[in-house]
Order: sequence, then C-alpha cells, then structure tokens
Amino acid sequence: MGHYGKGFGMEGISVSRMRELDSKAVAAGTPVLELMERAGRECAKFIGGEFGEGKRILVFCGPGNNGGDGLVCARYLHKGNSVRICVVGEPKTPAAKGNLLRAKKAGVGIIAFGGDGEGAVAAGEAKADWKAALKELGEELKSADMVVDALLGVGAKLPLRGKMLDACRLINSSAGFAKPPKIVSIDVPTGMDADTGKTDYDAVAPDITICMHAPKIGELKAGERKTGRLVVADIGLGG
Repeated sequence: MGHYGKGFGMEGISVSRMRELDSKAVAAGTPVLELMERAGRECAKFIGGEFGEGKRILVFCGPGNNGGDGLVCARYLHKGNSVRICVVGEPKTPAAKGNLLRAKKAGVGIIAFGGDGEGAVAAGEAKADWKAALKELGEELKSADMVVDALLGVGAKLPLRGKMLDACRLINSSAGFAKPPKIVSIDVPTGMDADTGKTDYDAVAPDITICMHAPKIGELKAGERKTGRLVVADIGLGG
C-alpha cells in the first residue's frame, strides 16, 4: 500500500472485476471498513504530498462507499488543513455511516443534507433548505484551495439528478473563479460511467483522479480531458 502509479499507460479494470477483488479481499478477512480506511488514507496521503498542508478544503461526500472513502480522507486531511465536509444524502452503508460519525468525533466540520425526499443526516450541521445551503457552499467555495469529489463511484447511474446534479454544477462553477480550487476526484469523477467512459454533461471535471487499485476502463476511454491526471493508489487488493 502507499504506492502511486500513473494511470494512463496502465491496463484498465472493469467495474465487475473491481467488485470481485473487493469481495475476495473481504472473504479473505479484510473488512469493508478496513478497505475504506486504506482508500481514504491513501488519498489523503497523496493530496498532502502533492499540495502540502495549510489548505482550505471542501470534501463532497455521497451516500455510498465512495462517499465513505471521502469521509476517511477528510478525517486525515483535517490534521493539517481546514476541512469542511458536505454530505449529500443519508449514508447507505454501515461503513459510510461509521465513518461519518468518526469524522464528526474527530472535529471535522460537517454540513449534512438528506437525499431527495429523505430526512437530513443526523450528524453534523443539518440543513433543510437546499437552495440556501448551495448559496452558502458557493461562498465557501470561493475561498477554497481544493475540492475533493467523493459523491459517486463506480456504481453511479447516469444521468445525474437532484442534489447530485446541483452539487456537481456547484463544483464545476469554480472553474470560472479568478483562482479556482484544485479538484481531486476519488476513484471516478462523479458523473462518469466507469465501464463505458460516458459522462454526464455536468460530470465533475477534476484536475486529478485518484484511482483505487487500477484505472477503470471507462476512465481510459474518456481520456485525460475528462479525468484530469490519473494516479493509482495501491490499497492492497492484489491481482
């Protein structure tokens, strides 16, 4: 673990094969929570090495395990930076739920929103008015040095809708700033099909994507214009 390779030039992996490797690791005794811890820790380690400390960072986390990776990443980045988490949707997996509570316990600032039609997340500073919250986040975005995109991972279904669509549009709006923040996506840019490379019109356009284990086939098909620079984090899944 801890090795970072260049994604372009490597062989891509399919979503089904990635899930198979995850399942094998769990069956061999590595809990999902540990895999999530490795992924988030390695992302934070790469970001720290690439950009240093003392940054203002917004971490956008979705309801699944990709969001859980983001929560772990935020917890580690919090040690040397000013970090704020925006949770979009109720965490749906036990590992993600647990890491939301761990991030809160670690003192990371959290703004939480329920998914469409759902109640607000219990942890953190729950917001009921999404439009007002978007305006508030937009102001925070103006002073951010970095955005981490952990909204949707390899299981994303297109097109983007609802709050996910709003969040992606907000992130991408930073491209028009005089000093735009760096955008780092975890595993797959939100809004990209990890197998086909098809991207939603409002998919997040990162500067860097940190791929877990290997670049996804769709990322290689989409190319650097859609993924930014690809780097690969070894999280100990083997072949």
